[in-house]
Amino acid sequence: MKRRRILPLLLAAVLFLGLARPMPVSAASLYFTGVNDSVVPLTADTMPCWSGGTLYVPYTVFDAKQNGIGVSLGLYTSYTRSTNTVTVYNLKQMLAFDLNNGTCRDEMTGMSYSSRAIMRNGKPYVALNMVCSFFGLEYSYNQLPYIPQGYLVRIKGADTVLDDATFIDVGRRLINDRLRDYTQSLSPAETATPAVPSVTPPAEPDVVGESDVATYLAIRCEDAEGMAAILNVLDGQYAVFFLTPQMIAEERDLVRRMLGTGHSVGILAPDGDEEALERGRLALEELAHTRTTLAYVPEGARAGLEEKGWVCWQETLLLEPGGSVGGTAFANTVLSRLGARRRTVYLTLEGSDNTARVLPSLLRQLGGNHFITAIPIETRL
Repeated sequence: MKRRRILPLLLAAVLFLGLARPMPVSAASLYFTGVNDSVVPLTADTMPCWSGGTLYVPYTVFDAKQNGIGVSLGLYTSYTRSTNTVTVYNLKQMLAFDLNNGTCRDEMTGMSYSSRAIMRNGKPYVALNMVCSFFGLEYSYNQLPYIPQGYLVRIKGADTVLDDATFIDVGRRLINDRLRDYTQSLSPAETATPAVPSVTPPAEPDVVGESDVATYLAIRCEDAEGMAAILNVLDGQYAVFFLTPQMIAEERDLVRRMLGTGHSVGILAPDGDEEALERGRLALEELAHTRTTLAYVPEGARAGLEEKGWVCWQETLLLEPGGSVGGTAFANTVLSRLGARRRTVYLTLEGSDNTARVLPSLLRQLGGNHFITAIPIETRL
């Protein structure tokens, strides 16, 4: 069992040392980048990353002269150090990210968007969903069946030929070559194990540390009651907010605040209605240029929806604090029901003023008992 854990632990150490900020999935995860029907070389400088529930890629991946494989998406990119500005453009459109101000702007029309670029390892990264939506590109991310904790982020333009499943299958050799080159680029001490990981996943991948348990928090919201107060409490900690399509449409500023402060947003369909899920997804995309596949639906609807690409939340506990319960008492109840778990916890709370009231005590006691809240994203759930 220990032997199967060696490579993931080594890769986790490399990523921790080599990247400015850790990815919010398991530290041993590897993200490959596909452009149309090719794969960008895998390095710490080119690996996509997550920040605040948004997927980011190096700005250079969109430019055939800079992405290392010469594959064109019909775009060009530039980075002006003096103004700390990244520009992605073609003959008709120009999108500019100001890293100093955290803004994104259409340079042709002056329209601003709720997106930003980040700096990672001294290199600007841009929000993948924003660039693809603006220039009419498509993107996807899928787990690679032959590399444990390996994922393919694929950007697709008009010249793409293969669908994702076919590309992952026929591109297996190229992807493994990229992995081999990556592991061989590490120091000898870090490559003492075989380059290609075992096909058997490491045991207990959800454990954050020797005694810490990754705890994903969801807030189930059918209306806006308590949402602003909950967001205030969650300052620096992250949750996924499951919202009805109606709430996304009516509480636009609140939804923007959720996304802008790093939380994830999923679609709440209490009856498992696929049409409602699609309405919510389209409303969110129109509002914030953000796509989601996270869904909160009844257990009986999950299997069918997951076959269609939805990531369905499967909670460990669903709790709704009453008006008379104190924060400490509620936290003690939660900890008692969690018991001595040493695997991932998925905790759902009903959105309300009562939840906002007890949440500070709950978060404090969870942390004090090694239940560490983690950023909930689709590839981890």
